[in-house]
Amino acid sequence: MRKSIIPFLLLFVVVSGIAQKNKVKYGDVKAEDFKKTVYEIDSNANAVVLYNYGTARHEGNSKGFFNVVYRFHKRVRLLNKNSFDLATAYIHLDVSNNGMEEKIEKLEATTYNMENGKLVATKIDKSSVFKDKVSKDEVVYKFTMPNIKEGSIIEYQYTLSSPYERYLKSWYFQGNDPVLWSEYDITVPAIFNFVMLKQGYHPYTIDTVVTGSELYSIIIPGESVNERNENYSFTSNTYHSTWAMKDIPALKKESYTTTLGNYISKIEFQISSLRYPEQAARPMMRTWNQLAGDLLKNTYFGADLGAKNGWLNDDMVKVTQAVTTDYDKAKKVYEFVRDNFTCTDHSAIYLTENIKKAYQAKSGNVADINLLLTAMLKNRGLDAAPVLLSTREHGKTYDLYPLLGKFNYVVCRLTIDTTSYLLDASQNKNGFGKLPEECYNGSARIIATEPKLLNLLPESITENKLTSVFIANESKGNISGSFNSKLGYYESTDLRERLAKTTNEEFFKDIKKSYPFEVEIDKGEITELKNLDEPAAIKYAFKTPLNDEDIVYFNPLLTEAYKTNPFKSAQRFYPVEMPYPVNETYLLTMDVPEGYKVDELPKSVRVNYNEDEGKFEYIIKNNNGVIQMRCSIVLNKATFQPDEYDNLRDFFAFVVKKQSEQIVFKKIK
Repeated sequence: MRKSIIPFLLLFVVVSGIAQKNKVKYGDVKAEDFKKTVYEIDSNANAVVLYNYGTARHEGNSKGFFNVVYRFHKRVRLLNKNSFDLATAYIHLDVSNNGMEEKIEKLEATTYNMENGKLVATKIDKSSVFKDKVSKDEVVYKFTMPNIKEGSIIEYQYTLSSPYERYLKSWYFQGNDPVLWSEYDITVPAIFNFVMLKQGYHPYTIDTVVTGSELYSIIIPGESVNERNENYSFTSNTYHSTWAMKDIPALKKESYTTTLGNYISKIEFQISSLRYPEQAARPMMRTWNQLAGDLLKNTYFGADLGAKNGWLNDDMVKVTQAVTTDYDKAKKVYEFVRDNFTCTDHSAIYLTENIKKAYQAKSGNVADINLLLTAMLKNRGLDAAPVLLSTREHGKTYDLYPLLGKFNYVVCRLTIDTTSYLLDASQNKNGFGKLPEECYNGSARIIATEPKLLNLLPESITENKLTSVFIANESKGNISGSFNSKLGYYESTDLRERLAKTTNEEFFKDIKKSYPFEVEIDKGEITELKNLDEPAAIKYAFKTPLNDEDIVYFNPLLTEAYKTNPFKSAQRFYPVEMPYPVNETYLLTMDVPEGYKVDELPKSVRVNYNEDEGKFEYIIKNNNGVIQMRCSIVLNKATFQPDEYDNLRDFFAFVVKKQSEQIVFKKIK
């Protein structure tokens, strides 16, 4: 036992020493703090957060239970004018209709500057703090630091008292500016059991929990004016947790990122259970089965799905009268909703009113439309159920915990025999059984008696694209060709969205502009444009003169080459999230131009990415005056962790460089 205790005590002493060393006293700003004009953590930073510290602890109140008392202290260096927006602080407070509200106490704010070699501190005037009620359940305190200049240090601290004892505020270690030290320290009586949800890729300098005990005093008010208040004191076990990070880089938006909210280093809390002295623990977090059952009974979600909804009968008979199979019935119902109802809000999980109102209005949010679709399918005797998910921009969900706030979208799961289809009628360019790419964000939950987890990883789909080009000689030194590209499904969706705002003529004009040489385009055609279940194809003929040049440089990929590397940053601190795996193939058959010979031909290469996770092929040859080429890029996965970033960036750098190589034709004399 001694052998196990001694290392723990040594660890505790080391951790305590680190924490104590980094405690900063409010107002303790010195002249040497202004010497640095550039910080090693980020030489291009507009501002650096020098210190960000928060504590949270439960304290007995006079209303019979607890308040949570928070203390916050922040110090920031403003390096240039681009950081001046940080001099305005916003403190958001929660209020409720029953009189419970959070309150600010002991607010201090100071700006420090070096003026004529002396440190000058300018305190905020309390009259400069404004309180604004922005909604029925939120109040915002706003203040702007005085006398700010380039190089100023600003500092503020305040105490916040909250009556919401079952709620702990989240802590964000990371933000838009680099942070030298960020720490959150909480003490919770053992009455409350909180689940801690951590995210982010920056390592913790401190991550500890220490058990202890504290005396709490609570005043229980009398039930009437004449009844005296009762003072109640008790000792409770406590959990004292400390989390800290140092030298945290700013979180910056990079290419192929769903939302930065998924990767900011933070910690959140969710009440799990209450355990009063000498009582069994009382669960506060519902299970998925309980939550699904509640949702299916909820008037604003699933209550109407269990009804027969006979008011739909006549219209549903008309919609499906020409078909007999369940698949065709489902497709007719889906197309009826998709083509006749307008989605007004693509972020919602509850009905605006009820599905009958949505049906009459022919519009509604995504929940209105897809829950109505579910009801219509069930009206036809089909097996349909709603599905909750979170879109890519909204952020990741937690599979283990049924946290409704993590979801923002509803679709429908249809099962015919043993085949399941996911349907979203809120998007008017969606084909049957297709979901928008933003829905593939990890996992979803089928809301049914058995609320099963549904895999919606980006790897569930693959975007396939095949482009074929044939080029032949014409008279008078011209060459002509045909271009035929069968797009991937999601590129087809983007094309349909684009052509809804422009004309085919303008579209082909833009294609002409994208060529690196003079070209004429004719017979432009887009097939399968209105068949939303199939990918579209772009076809056209083109012609270009060689202008009797002695040497002609020709890129065989025409407009299809990667021109820049999408991964420019030297480092990546969070994953690369492509929307889907890709399989792109480009085929070229080309006659060597009449009167010319091939002087230089790019070399053929094959490169694998991490063995079987992808590949790049560039195969080209000159076979008796006919050039044949195959260029393909395959990536079998969509998500790449930070430690894979260098390989991925190098892979695309190689692709860009190789695809920029040209065939050199030399005139025969």
